[in-house]
Amino acid sequence: MKVPHIPSKIKIAIFIAGGLFGIYTALGFYLLPMLVKSKLPALIQQQTGRKASVATVRFDPFSLQLSLQGFALQEPDDRLFVGFDDFFIDINARQSISQAALVIDKVSLNKPVVRIAKGKDGTFNFKDLLKDSNEAKQDDGKVFPINIAKLSMTEGKLDWEDAHFSSPEKETAYPINLVIDNLTTQADKPSNLGLSLELNSGGKLDWQGAISLNPLSSSGHIKLEKVQLPRIRALALQDFVQLDLQGYELFEADYKAAYVSNQFNVNLNQGKFELHDFQVSQNSQDKPLVKMVRFAVQGIGFNLEKHELTVESVAANDADFKAWLNPDGVFSYQPLLPIAQAEETPGEPAEKTSWSIKVNNIALNNCGLTFEDQTLKKPITITAKPINFQLTNFNNEAGASLPFQLSVGLNETGLIKLDGNTVIEPLSAQIAVDVKDIDLEKFQAYVDKFARLDVINGALAIDGKLLVAKSAEDKLDIKFTGNTKIADLITRDQLKNKDFVKWENLALNGMDVDLAENQYSAETLIINKPYARVIIKQDKTVNFGDIMIADKNDEKGKDATVKAAKITQTDAQKPKFKLGKIQVIDGSSDFSDFSLILPFAAQIKSLDGGASNISSEQKSTIKVDLKGTAYDLAPVDVKGEISPYLGDYDVTVNFTGMPMPLISSYMVQFAGYKVEKGKMSLELNYKVANRELTASNNILIDQFELGERVENPNAVSLPLELAVALMKDSEGKIKIHVPISGSLEDPKFSVSHIFVDALVNSISKVITSPFRALASLIGSEEDLSTIDFAAGDAVLTKSQISKLGDLAKALKSRPVLKLEIKGAAYQEQDWPAVSDDALYDQLKRIKAAEVNKQGGRKIRAEHVVISDQDYRRLMEQLFAEKFPLMVEKSLLGTLRLVGSKADTSTDEFYAVAKQKLSAIIKPEEQRLKNLAAERAQAIANYIVQKGGIANERVFILDTAIDPVREGNGIVSLLSLKAD
Repeated sequence: MKVPHIPSKIKIAIFIAGGLFGIYTALGFYLLPMLVKSKLPALIQQQTGRKASVATVRFDPFSLQLSLQGFALQEPDDRLFVGFDDFFIDINARQSISQAALVIDKVSLNKPVVRIAKGKDGTFNFKDLLKDSNEAKQDDGKVFPINIAKLSMTEGKLDWEDAHFSSPEKETAYPINLVIDNLTTQADKPSNLGLSLELNSGGKLDWQGAISLNPLSSSGHIKLEKVQLPRIRALALQDFVQLDLQGYELFEADYKAAYVSNQFNVNLNQGKFELHDFQVSQNSQDKPLVKMVRFAVQGIGFNLEKHELTVESVAANDADFKAWLNPDGVFSYQPLLPIAQAEETPGEPAEKTSWSIKVNNIALNNCGLTFEDQTLKKPITITAKPINFQLTNFNNEAGASLPFQLSVGLNETGLIKLDGNTVIEPLSAQIAVDVKDIDLEKFQAYVDKFARLDVINGALAIDGKLLVAKSAEDKLDIKFTGNTKIADLITRDQLKNKDFVKWENLALNGMDVDLAENQYSAETLIINKPYARVIIKQDKTVNFGDIMIADKNDEKGKDATVKAAKITQTDAQKPKFKLGKIQVIDGSSDFSDFSLILPFAAQIKSLDGGASNISSEQKSTIKVDLKGTAYDLAPVDVKGEISPYLGDYDVTVNFTGMPMPLISSYMVQFAGYKVEKGKMSLELNYKVANRELTASNNILIDQFELGERVENPNAVSLPLELAVALMKDSEGKIKIHVPISGSLEDPKFSVSHIFVDALVNSISKVITSPFRALASLIGSEEDLSTIDFAAGDAVLTKSQISKLGDLAKALKSRPVLKLEIKGAAYQEQDWPAVSDDALYDQLKRIKAAEVNKQGGRKIRAEHVVISDQDYRRLMEQLFAEKFPLMVEKSLLGTLRLVGSKADTSTDEFYAVAKQKLSAIIKPEEQRLKNLAAERAQAIANYIVQKGGIANERVFILDTAIDPVREGNGIVSLLSLKAD
């Protein structure tokens, strides 16, 4: 067979082609990989200043497949920055030519490693790789066409280190797997995307969807789950959230995202966000502030372009919240609150677009709150559980109505229910309030701050309707209508350990409160079986002062605050209140007064009644009507009208049949006597008009008897035994009327002092004029305290006998009275009348001396009998002796008056002699005393013998000469005493 001859030109061409092919093959398979392997690290170091290395470089020049193995780029400190085990790229040349684009069948990256570190100064470990370029890059808007059939990354690893936090953190994401099918830069051609990664600390990301590079957009489903919250805080929120977070999250959603015309938009649908085993604490050693098994936000819809956020439901189940005020008053949740920082924004602020937010349902189920107040001396714990809350159709659009229900169990026994609608803009709410069985004992520690009082029992209840609105002036307007009550309240005095204030039920019904208008009203205040223990101490202060604890800090600025309030408060700002009626049912009280010499205690029971028309109106008049009993024996009745703002009132108080021995202590304090027996009834009427007091005090005391005397230096000094005896009527009753009056404008005015003074004056009048009181018993107005006599005489006249008859009659009606008689004589009036008797006695003594000179039996002057002849003889003899110049002897030897013809034979002589001799006789006290005694005996004899008064009741006192008297009557004085 003959071989055809090949032309030499063809041979040359084949040889050249074969050579070129050989060269291409050699260059592709051997020379190029060697150059890349040797020059690439140097080039990278030249450009970055970092060391780089590559273990193997392979290139298939025919299939255009390139692979790099064992690549590593180091950091300046020789640590690995970026590396991978294998990089592979397969370029389809034929398709690239036919499509006029770079077509790559496959790009794969196996086990890449990237280390990103943030230093203490906030710079990243790749900062030196980012070089500024002053050359302006021209962008013609054209995108180089690239088509990648499959892009994948397997077992990638990202090491993250952050040293700029106070506590440096590290995290590793491994493995990271990425698959993108049909990635292209052609317009509107999406590529399928799949990305998954896991964190070493826990947590997974699963991203499935589509992505487009021209324009840049993506859609699909993203899921991030089981990321531990402590790692989120440590890696991202360490400087912003100073709290310990526990638990893990779940987030997944369908999404659409696009970046078109420099506008970025994101849409989320069917989103879900959950927190599981969530806990928040101030630090890892503290008890959790918040603890919940599951918090879920379902059905999240988000549209960035339209500024819309919709949520199907927000729910928290079995959440447990703990809160407290520490001893310094810092709230436990304060670290959760962001610190407001002023930001300076240059220029005009950008216009903010409002967001539309809608949540179909918000629910808290079986949640609980425990609050502890550590600022108190005895820290108090308040428990609210279960807390159930539901809000439907939440919408932040103006005027949207948001129905909600809240139910809170408080301290095991209490229940708070709120059911209503609220509007966010403008703010308003209509809420039905129902509060039941709030145990007041649990709030004892707050009472300890201002009162030494133990709350033993008590339950608070409130029902009504609450209205809240914000006015056009941006002021909050709060109104409440309804009722409130406190049942079974018992408080106990910590000092005495005795009941202080208590009641079976207190109900304030028909309340109408308007805080904005400062108006408060209620229809009725009903208090069932109220009780109060009132004590007046030895220093006359009331026990309420001991119960209350004064706040020293408040007292410092109290006066200035009060003064400022008085100056600035206008009539419009003054609170306006109205209470239709206060009703007391079966009230009682224990009253004690230890300020008395003998301590006193009393019980008031069965107190019923109340007051009506209580109002802040200046012309309002309160009507009072109360009935009760003291000691279960004496009815008490209080009625009247009071105008508190005008200062006018008209009140009547009646006590009937008060057993006086039970109030002996006040008698001891007043008069120094106990009360043995008696009942007292009082009718007190006090009227005030135009600041002028007019009062009537009518006192009726039945069968009153004083008891033993008790030493009291402050008691009134009055002979009460006598006063009692005089004031009793024939039935043993004492009636006293004590009117008082005065001006309340007088700073020294005191009702109690005036009453005591008026009562003392009434008693004093009786004591100082006892016979006037005695005469009134028999219907006489005559003064029975004196008996008149003629000068020098002790004989009772007819008029005085009549007076003594009246006195005896009055004494018979007062058997406890004793009559004292003080006989009296008056020298100026009585001595001239008895001086004749003194002269006669003097003549008898002269006669006795004559008889005794004659010898024989001696005789006393009182036994001498003077005849008329001796009387004249002795008179002549004594007259001539005492007045020798007034007499002379006549021719017949008889005496006669000088210058007169009257001699001893005439009566004129003896009359002048008697006058002159009587004038020179000095008044004899004994003779006057005898006269006074005779007068006293005359009175006593009549009272006993004629008047029928027992001798034991009549006493003759020592006589008196010239006693003090009214007028010039010659009287003997009478006085009264009582057993």
